[in-house]
Amino acid sequence: MKSNLFNGNETHKTIIIGFLLIAAGILFFLFWADKKEVWFCDEIYSYESANGFEQEWPMNNPDQWMSGDDVDAFFAADADTLSFRDITVRLYNDHVPLYFWLFRVVSFFFFKGSGTIWIGLSINLAFYLVFLILGYLLFCRLTKSPFLAGTAMFLTCVVNRLLLEQTMILRMYMMLLLAEGLLLLGGFWILREISKDRLSPGAFFYLFGVSVAGFLTHYDFWIFYAAQAFMFCLWLLILAFRQKGKRFRTAAAFRAAAVWCVTFVLSLLATIWLFPYCRWNLNRGKGQMALTSLFDFSGEKIRQIADGYEHLSLSIFGSALPAALGLLLIFGCIIGGGIFLFQKKEYRRLTALVLTVLTAQVYQFIVCFTIPAGFEERYLWGSYTIMMLCMAFGAILLLQALFSRIEGGRTRRITQWITGFILSACMLAIQISVIEGGKGIPYLFYEEKDMDLLEENRNIPWIVYGGAADVYSCYDWRIPERICFLSPDQTGQENTALQELQSDTFVLYVYEEHLSDALAFFEQASGQKQEAEYLTRSTNYSVYLVKRSAL
Repeated sequence: MKSNLFNGNETHKTIIIGFLLIAAGILFFLFWADKKEVWFCDEIYSYESANGFEQEWPMNNPDQWMSGDDVDAFFAADADTLSFRDITVRLYNDHVPLYFWLFRVVSFFFFKGSGTIWIGLSINLAFYLVFLILGYLLFCRLTKSPFLAGTAMFLTCVVNRLLLEQTMILRMYMMLLLAEGLLLLGGFWILREISKDRLSPGAFFYLFGVSVAGFLTHYDFWIFYAAQAFMFCLWLLILAFRQKGKRFRTAAAFRAAAVWCVTFVLSLLATIWLFPYCRWNLNRGKGQMALTSLFDFSGEKIRQIADGYEHLSLSIFGSALPAALGLLLIFGCIIGGGIFLFQKKEYRRLTALVLTVLTAQVYQFIVCFTIPAGFEERYLWGSYTIMMLCMAFGAILLLQALFSRIEGGRTRRITQWITGFILSACMLAIQISVIEGGKGIPYLFYEEKDMDLLEENRNIPWIVYGGAADVYSCYDWRIPERICFLSPDQTGQENTALQELQSDTFVLYVYEEHLSDALAFFEQASGQKQEAEYLTRSTNYSVYLVKRSAL
């Protein structure tokens, strides 16, 4: 039966709820963006990869006084060309370049000469809104209810730590999530075409475009693509055998799987043409590390896989629920929803749900099994988000199944509203608890660092002692009017720099274990006793206010 979702009053309701959802998404994004600090090294490298080729790291010029604006120039786009090739070359043995090309474009056209956090945040906001709109429309089709779709997306993609993690970090993870979502939509499109025994060229042109964009976004997309292509193409082959038997090659499903494989080859060739260096990473870089880890069957691998599932629960429910209970709720909702679809003989939706969950789980298993070093949850954010959305869909199906058993339309509606309100309030409370005022959002801010205190002392000189090898605090050094990266190498230049200090008080960035050496160095150079007053913590550095001691 044809859905009336986008007809009559339902159309108006869909549009109104959609606008409210987008408005809420923007407001929450802006609220948390206002608290955003740059302190994570990979975020620094986003600026370095996109704009840093224009000049050396500021720390590569020790014993020279410069301003915070000089440091900011390193983060900013100042040249007159986009210089995509310079970015590509810098990424020879690192990431694929699409995010950094976009970072450069936004820097160049909208924030030229500035290293503002809004370079990365504006990119994330654009991808986030696209994801939010597509998710809402998909849930509208799946649930036939704009209100249910809006509520589900609000709880899973607006007031939710997992999405905030991906939108607040100045890296490509929001872009990666969108690419994974678009790839799944491409798979759904092909399945829909096959159910009508036809093969749409548009679906494969779409798949080609999304594949190339994803391949150029992050190497983990390659893993996700492999997981999805394997699951979906395997299902297409099963369909072909079921429909045609020995003549399976004549089935539309078989042709779809074959064209998908051709699309993959063309996508890969296009990616290599646009970024030839990806072959190095696959053959000798990240690919070699993963391959080496693949043949390591130690007990550590079991722990890594278990950690992956523990973090799946923690990323959604935090410590509000024990991990085992959280996993039971996630998979219970998905399995329960799948059983409901099977009983209702809604096999298309059931197939899409099962293939999506299997794709996310195969990806999660591969990433956890091939991790070469410490566990990094950010590589699993995308699959966790997909599992959370599947859980939400399964929960809606289960509730619909339960409500359908209630006789009497008025009683059913009242029960639905009360149950929905209670469950939504509980989920909202859990998310607020998990977010914990921003403390639960990795890479949002460094809790121990007092930025207001640093801003208050921007007018006095700052000294970074000991070579300034640590980039975590690099973004801080845009603040002061005068800053010097002091190297205690006894070259004579450090004494000259200290003679130009022109102040009895300065801010000192130093590793805690080197504080006594630093004070001794300053006392020897100035001939006066120095005392240090602790100000704050900046990741690996301790920050002090150093004054000449009163006699």
